[in-house]
This record gives sequence, structure tokens and C-alpha cells, in this order.
Amino acid sequence: MRLTIRATLSIAVGVLALTLPACSSGDSRAGSAGGPVQLTLLSHYGSEPAKGGLDKMISQWNKENPDIQVKSEVVKFDDLLTTLMVRQTGGRGADIVSAYGLWGGQLEKANVLAKVPDDVQKSIKASYSEAAQGAVTTGDTLLGFPTELNTYVLFYNKTILKAAGITNPPATWDELKTDAQKVAKRDANGNVLVEGISLIQDGDNKSVHPFLSLLDSAGGQFLGPDGTAAFDDAKGKAALRLEADLAKAKSTDTSISPTKQFRSGRVAMAIQAGWWVGSLKTQMGGKYSDVGVAPVPGPAAGSKGSLAYGFFMGVNQRSKHQEQAWKFLTWLNEHKTDKGVTGMGQYMADMGLIPPRTADVESLKKSLSDPNLIPIYDAAKYAMPEPNLVGAYEAKTALHKAIMTVLVNEQSPDNALAEAVKGVKPQ
Repeated sequence: MRLTIRATLSIAVGVLALTLPACSSGDSRAGSAGGPVQLTLLSHYGSEPAKGGLDKMISQWNKENPDIQVKSEVVKFDDLLTTLMVRQTGGRGADIVSAYGLWGGQLEKANVLAKVPDDVQKSIKASYSEAAQGAVTTGDTLLGFPTELNTYVLFYNKTILKAAGITNPPATWDELKTDAQKVAKRDANGNVLVEGISLIQDGDNKSVHPFLSLLDSAGGQFLGPDGTAAFDDAKGKAALRLEADLAKAKSTDTSISPTKQFRSGRVAMAIQAGWWVGSLKTQMGGKYSDVGVAPVPGPAAGSKGSLAYGFFMGVNQRSKHQEQAWKFLTWLNEHKTDKGVTGMGQYMADMGLIPPRTADVESLKKSLSDPNLIPIYDAAKYAMPEPNLVGAYEAKTALHKAIMTVLVNEQSPDNALAEAVKGVKPQ
């Protein structure tokens, strides 16, 4: 799903500084007369089809398990981390939490999450893709069951490329530069009519995910295992020089919003996350047939890259009913539908997202009606997992500022990355 974190993280970090005596979750209780265990699940799945799909699975569980009843609580994504932390410090935290993987380091540092049981960890490590696991692992600590998984790919407008004599999407950086310059158009006053390629996305740190996808295609890394900067090596500099070349050639322009202007034919290509497929189908209607999807190309033929970010569901360390919470989560993520895939896998696929379980991906790929989903699914095999160490968000913000100085102010890529390194503070 689209990420718009804004000031949420800084607010939540402030809340983390509060210290209260350990207490049991206020939302976890059993009936006074020995009734069923009541569990709460906090998530951001408040709009359709996400809400209805999750509610349906919870209803099935509640019907089949009268001794353990689950109640869904929903807040907007922008409010999720703050709500989670405020309730936690007040002793009212939900038993089960759904969270963005990037927050993992903060949640682990604040002792919000219970340890994943050994048998659950063993099952996850055997059944889930490397990208899905990596997106919800901090250091060596698995945070919970991987749920949402998004990868980045190259979206392109077939009609625009064809009109410029381009029959296939670019497969190398050189082709990307050539094709983007060929399709870019401006009027006599220099106003953008068609942007060749968008290197930004909607939401916070809007330039980082496309850059990291290009960095991955060159074999580079964002952060090291200890949280130190790894993006300022030769591979990182090459990726940012590519973006600088595209900006200098006026093939890309940060004033254009791809999520608003791709659908109207004002953006020829964009590096975006797979969730965009569902949005474009709704927005473009019959013109969705103009949309093509390909891997983000690398420096040489055959090289490709992507970034994977994910969400997870874990258990609150303060829950009085951790055993029951893990029992429910195991069922939620492992029970099968009549189609032979897990309920969670089908739930994610129905929203246009990648199921994190390898067997679900392989099964669902066979019946995909939209070929644009295939590169998105395939990217899970090679995508760079977004790191979720403590300090990763701050590092991301520093890198975003550096990239924007290159795209907007034509700063030297090498100098910009050197400046970004100063904002990376391993913890």
C-alpha cells in the first residue's frame, strides 16, 4: 500500500522517550465468569477491499474458535505508529499489531514486540520469500508474520513509447537514458508536456525508493548490517550520476507527480511500487491497456533491480494472552482456501499485492489475468529488502535530501552522497 508517513515517526519517537512501569495490555481480557479470551488486532486496513477481507477472516476464526475471540481495531496509516505507541505507554496496547517493517528497529528498541516462538520462526523461514523475510527482520530478529509485500518495477506507457519508435521497454541504463530523452516533450516556454521518466513517488522520502531500485540493479546496498551508510560507494555514485544525467537532459522533472499525471499521458515511464497496478486500473479504465510493466533495468543487459518493503503482524509483549495471539496469527497466515492457497495470500492477491509466502506466489502466478503483475511478483526473488534498523528512517531522510539537491539543484552526485552519509547515525 502507498506510504505517507509524514511526521508520524518523529511524534512516535517522542512517545518512546516516555517511561512507564510495565503493565498488561488493557485491551486483552477474559470474561469475568471464565468466558472466552478477547484479543484485539490493531491495523491500518480501514478501507475496502482491505477491511472487508480481513473482517471476513476474523469472522471465520471467531465462529470456529468460540474460546478465543478477536476484535479488529483500525486507524489511518498516518496515525498507526503514533496510536500504537501512545496506547503502549498507557498500558492499552492491542494484543496483535500490524506495522510497517521500517518501524521494526524502533519497536524492538521500545520492547513492544514479543519474541516470535521458535516453531513459528522455523515455519516462516521455510515458507516465505527472502524479500518478505528481509523486509520484516531487524538484525537477526524476525518481527512477526510477513503480510504485505511490495516491490518496485518500471511502469511505462506503451502508446507513448510506440509513437517514438520504441518497441520494447529499456533493458539497460543507456537505453533508459536514450528512451527517456526521446519521449520527453516540453512546450516553447519549457513547460513539461511529457516527462520521460519519473524518479519520485508519492509520500515521504519520495526519491529514495526509485534510487534504491537503481542501486540494487548495480549490485549496491543502502545500509550495512550495522546501520552504517553503504550507498556512497562506486555503485551508489554511478546510480546517482544516472539520475543526474536524466535531470540534466530534462528527461525527468520533480514538479511532475507520477501518481496524478501518468494516467493522463504526461509521464512516459516511472519507477513505482506494485500497488500502483490496482490504482491505475481504477483510474484509467479502458486506457489501462496502455500500461506496461518491466523490471527496473541495470547498467548492463540482464541486470535488474528492485526494492522490497513490507508489513508484518506481531504480538504485543505486554499481552496477557500471547499464546492465544500466536495461535490466531498462525491460523490467519496458514489456513488454506478452497483454491489451495492461504487465506492471507489470497487476501493480498485480491488487493493487487504480492503474497509473501513462496508457495502462494507460485500458485497464484499460474492464474494471473494481468501480465503486468508478473514482473512485480518476480521482483520478490531479487529485490533489496528495505532495512528496518533503528535509525533507518533518519538515514532515508538524509538520502532523500541529497538526491533532491541533485535532481533540482544539479549538485554533484558524489558531494550529495557524501553529505547524506553525515545524516546516517547507526544506533
